[in-house]
Amino acid sequence: MREIDATGGNDDRGVRRNAPDERPHPVPGPASGGAAWLLRPEGGLDRPDHPVFTGARQAGRERPGAAVIVDLSRVREITAEGVRGLLRCARSLSEAGAPLLLAGAADDVARLLRTVLVDGTIRMYATVESAVAARGGTATGADTSARDGDRTAVPEVIRLRRETVDLRARLRSHPLIAQAQGVLWERYRLPTEQTAFTLLKRGSQTHNVKLRTLAAALLRAERPAPGSALWFPERTRGEAPALPFLPDVRPGEVHRSTVVKRVLNRAMEVVGSDMGDLQLADPAGLRMEQHHGLGREFIDFFSHVDEGETACALAAARARPVVSHIATDRVFSDTAREVILATGSRTAHSIPMTGASREVVGVFSVHVPKVRHSLTDAETAILLDLATRAGLWLEWHERTVVLDALEDLHRRALAAARGAAPRRPSLGSPPGGYPSES
Repeated sequence: MREIDATGGNDDRGVRRNAPDERPHPVPGPASGGAAWLLRPEGGLDRPDHPVFTGARQAGRERPGAAVIVDLSRVREITAEGVRGLLRCARSLSEAGAPLLLAGAADDVARLLRTVLVDGTIRMYATVESAVAARGGTATGADTSARDGDRTAVPEVIRLRRETVDLRARLRSHPLIAQAQGVLWERYRLPTEQTAFTLLKRGSQTHNVKLRTLAAALLRAERPAPGSALWFPERTRGEAPALPFLPDVRPGEVHRSTVVKRVLNRAMEVVGSDMGDLQLADPAGLRMEQHHGLGREFIDFFSHVDEGETACALAAARARPVVSHIATDRVFSDTAREVILATGSRTAHSIPMTGASREVVGVFSVHVPKVRHSLTDAETAILLDLATRAGLWLEWHERTVVLDALEDLHRRALAAARGAAPRRPSLGSPPGGYPSES
């Protein structure tokens, strides 16, 4: 067997230990009937497009059938993004007939990996030497505890993976909610921060507005005038725009989740596809709100989209439809392209939804397995009308229902502040604040 080093050198079976590198280079190694590539990353595996995964895939392409060994002895941390990249890399190598072997992981890294690596695509070993021996047909020295992990019940692992995705979504929302909680607590001089959170949660539930949406609106809106009983005293509550694609509901009473779900379903019906997603505008980009027929990896990867790298972001930036040929369009990063192709999508039609203000409030995308799929004029007209109707309603919802929730939040916060009046003398009233009316 020939061992391939990431750095070159002659120490430790042809592996030099003083310069970790993610680029594979051949060096002489133990004789055997096979070959292996050895890569030694250092620091953290914290993103799905880490250079070590690129190097591993390169090795698999250049040496079909050769094993790829990743020495993790110098990796101190691996995040959910890193695990995602590792799993995707393993699948690519498996398709090329090249097994991926992990070796030398520190205890905390190894524990994390044993939780998720249960399908046999990736094997773990205590040392590089034991991985090399296993590749040569001898399993002596292999990490038996990793093999025990292979027997973990699949439903349990699926649950853990889904909890990880949900946790990541909560972590993305948490800073925004925490900031809104702090603003509310300080602005109204509430007794505790928990009081502020309780008010936010109650407003979210009462008006059926997501907590994150309410928090973002609170931070975005100008603060109420001091002493005013109303946050928006001059606001006129407009009538909800018609929703012809939801004929059996009253536009002013339907929930936002019902509308976006029907918009996406209708778009897929028009195109004749069972794959699609809908994203709404967010202070930092686009946030996944609805999806259908796409794998969990896709949903996790595109749960929040910044500028660039995707057709939906391009459609939002240009405020016009974008047709993307997944395999060739330069708008996609290599990682984004790989994730989309894995769903079976080859063409994506991304349609922006624009409100009366001409601002883009979201984008829906329909994915098609056919290469260079095009829409008919009739399909295009239906989708554009759908986007217009949805955009008008979504903007109305943001400027009416969400503001109703803020108004209610203001009223409840003033009441809570009055109840906390005894603590005012010791704290004083902050400039521009909302002293209680005691």
